Amino acid sequence: MRMTRRTAVAAVMGCVVLAAASCAGPERPAATATATADGKGAASTSASPAPPTVDDAVAAARERMTAAATGRDAPGPEGLLVAAESTGGALFVWESSDGRFCHGTATGVGVTSVACFTRPHTPPVGKEPRLVPLVRMMATGWNVVFGAEHETVESVTCDGVPVRVKDVGVMADGRRSVHAVEFPDLTLGTVSVRVRRGSGVVTETLALETFAKKDAARFASCGEPTS
Repeated sequence: MRMTRRTAVAAVMGCVVLAAASCAGPERPAATATATADGKGAASTSASPAPPTVDDAVAAARERMTAAATGRDAPGPEGLLVAAESTGGALFVWESSDGRFCHGTATGVGVTSVACFTRPHTPPVGKEPRLVPLVRMMATGWNVVFGAEHETVESVTCDGVPVRVKDVGVMADGRRSVHAVEFPDLTLGTVSVRVRRGSGVVTETLALETFAKKDAARFASCGEPTS
């Protein structure tokens, strides 16, 4: 085929454009040719990495928390208990070997925090049935961790609407069961906790925050205000 000067220039320029596009990097996964049964090539696209699962995130968070909670603050025989989890990280609670309550968070961006009571068995287990606030903080959401002593938690509601309650584990030599509730954002007020004491059932209230808000209308709330 005869090629004129103008055609040759156009062909060269086309090659330059293709080369420049190639150097800029593909905007989509590169297609690769694979052989089919009839010998013809077929294009296939490389798969994108699967998004992290909650289990993967918790496993990674547990490794970071184990590395961060060391020395006197290291978990005792019961280990780390998961109070809340998401694809972004986890909130853990545990008792140290000397009986101090601790909690910590580990996020997917590598940030960890550890906080422990300075004295063992704080707060101490009471003689009467009660709910014991343990942690209120933003972690995977607005997370509230609490204990129940001499009673069994059956359900939690916010203004009559059921709230998922997580059974975290037991502490204080089995005398305190630990539970957790979570809200998407900071939530004020109180939730109602239905508990069983022996053969009877009663309802208690649990505060969702410990500080006053000047403009409470900006935040979600449950039950009665606490400030």
